Amino acid sequence: MGSTGTVAGRLRDETVQWLERVFFGGAELSLLSSPAFVAVLILQTRYPDAVPIAGLLAIGLGSVSIALFRAKALDVGAWPRRGELATLPLRVGYFSALFLLATVGIAVAATAAGSLWLALLGGVVQPLGLAAFPSVYRAVHGEPLQHTPAAKL
Repeated sequence: MGSTGTVAGRLRDETVQWLERVFFGGAELSLLSSPAFVAVLILQTRYPDAVPIAGLLAIGLGSVSIALFRAKALDVGAWPRRGELATLPLRVGYFSALFLLATVGIAVAATAAGSLWLALLGGVVQPLGLAAFPSVYRAVHGEPLQHTPAAKL
């Protein structure tokens, strides 16, 4: 009976850790994309149906993607620490441009093609762009600093 409790406890702990990663991935994505949100709010009136679909999928799948990339479940390269202030301009610019492309860019394409089905591509563009971020980061700043595990006493 003890091993069942151990397995259930470990599964619960891993689930909570995964949900935390997705939450913080979404928070990081939303905060760093804030400048793009202004443009999206202004431009949504031109594409009122496609922007919400593309934007929701971009945020949702982008949050999950960041969690997967930071956990190295999908290894696309080393990610910078969340609190790196020196690299904030690059991260804000990149995340904002990517979110703008994944929402408004996709909404323009979907509207021009006359198919809201194309708005689903917002959920493809965002994760693909996020997967490329470590390469852009390395090109500008070199290898990111990583957290080192704390010494166990």
